[in-house]
Amino acid sequence: MIIEKSINIERPVDVVFAFVADPRNDTIWCPKVKSVEPVPGSPGEGPGARFAVVHRPVPFLAPKQMDYSLVDWEPGRKIEWFEDDGHDRIAVTYTLEPDGGSTRLTQRDDAELAAPKILHPLMRIGIGADISGQLKRLRKHLEQTSETA
Repeated sequence: MIIEKSINIERPVDVVFAFVADPRNDTIWCPKVKSVEPVPGSPGEGPGARFAVVHRPVPFLAPKQMDYSLVDWEPGRKIEWFEDDGHDRIAVTYTLEPDGGSTRLTQRDDAELAAPKILHPLMRIGIGADISGQLKRLRKHLEQTSETA
């Protein structure tokens, strides 16, 4: 299942890239993410970096532990993550494009879900709504931060 959403953020590409490339910021703009900790022995940033994430993908159910790995990046252009919570696996790609002084950020999720296929259309709607909300929170945070910086 592929889900893709985009948003314009009134901040330069380097600022958006730096913020999105650090998963410890995810708790600010992704409300389902409860905590993010680097995995001991992995690089702190860049390809090969791994993080232990606690997230709650479904409201009212217990949080899940997720392995979050940085697969690849092109600074200022693209970030590729792989998420695995033991049931669902999602390849997440962020692409960034300059648009004047702002940034066009696109999030593309390629999800392999453990849920029965009959539920996938509903899940696509829910995941799409989650991504849209996250991107709006990201934009709000980064644009407000720029006003006080």
